[in-house]
Amino acid sequence: MELTDENKYNSQGKRPRPTRIVIYPKDIQLLTGKSYRHALDLNKEVREYFKKQKHHLLTVYEFAQYTGVNPEIILTHLK
Repeated sequence: MELTDENKYNSQGKRPRPTRIVIYPKDIQLLTGKSYRHALDLNKEVREYFKKQKHHLLTVYEFAQYTGVNPEIILTHLK
C-alpha cells in the first residue's frame, strides 16, 4: 500500500510524528521514576546483558524484554 499526498497528513494538517525506537537514560528515568544516576546504571546493565558495544543504541524492545514491561506501554510514554 503506497501513501498518497492526501493520507500523509493527519486531521490537523500535520505529518504524524514517527515513533522512535531508541531509548536513552533520561527516558528510563521518566519511566521508572528513579534518579538519573539509577537510570544510567540500569541502562548500562541492559547494554551489558545484550552485549552492546559503546556505539550501539539500546532499543525500546530490548529494554522491554529485559525489564518485562510491555513495549507498547513504553512507546506510549515516549510520545
